[in-house]
Amino acid sequence: MSPPLTKTILFPLFLAFLLLFSVQAQGRELKMVFASYTPPYVFQSPVDNRPGILVEIVQQALADAGHTVKPLFLPLGRGFQLLEEKRVDGITISKRALGLDAYYSDYCIEYHNFAIGLESRPLPIKRVSDLRGLSIIAFQKADVYLGKEFANVVASNPNYVEMANQENQVHMLLKGRIDLAVMDRSIFQFFQNKLISEREVSSEVGVHYYELFEPSRYRGAFADKEIRDSFNKGLKKLRESGAYQAIYTKYIHDFFVYRK
Repeated sequence: MSPPLTKTILFPLFLAFLLLFSVQAQGRELKMVFASYTPPYVFQSPVDNRPGILVEIVQQALADAGHTVKPLFLPLGRGFQLLEEKRVDGITISKRALGLDAYYSDYCIEYHNFAIGLESRPLPIKRVSDLRGLSIIAFQKADVYLGKEFANVVASNPNYVEMANQENQVHMLLKGRIDLAVMDRSIFQFFQNKLISEREVSSEVGVHYYELFEPSRYRGAFADKEIRDSFNKGLKKLRESGAYQAIYTKYIHDFFVYRK
């Protein structure tokens, strides 16, 4: 005797539902863009199994929904292009001012950018407008991230350049080839210590930090609203549980000891 028709139909449907639920519970592998050359926030090759502060925050926030992260280390401009073409799932250093066609997350990381010059070449800098006419190398999209006043000051400056490779930025400043490097202080000091250890620059070269900018909070930008919502939910849990601060704490001793 053949089984009832309803059971013949419903049982495969039930199995299909279980399979779909299992796939959803396991999550997806997400392609996430991280800016190149930005340790201690992002290491392209993990140091002592530490991939970087921002990488760990993104990984743990998305893991809450069962997702894994495949990091792509790219210059920011290229990352934005891939996101707009829907070829990646998200980018990790973004602001609404960029105008990307994407779903923005809550802020996930904070950088503090300075104008950094040589102690041997003191400059009369008190405000952003004092940067006018100086030779400056900044990180990519600094003219967007650092506000309209900075953008206006550097817009007509032929000696202003934005560079993806921030190690080169630091090297050029410490060799006296530019007046200022504009970048996050921790990133600068990571590369300064690296160049000193490699004997590329002298440990006797002192620098001065001109504090012209407020700390900058950055968001993730996602191609899919549900992934963005999952990220926000996981990020909130990280903050409430203390895990967010714990990630920073792992890096503070080795990478946040500021040189005088």
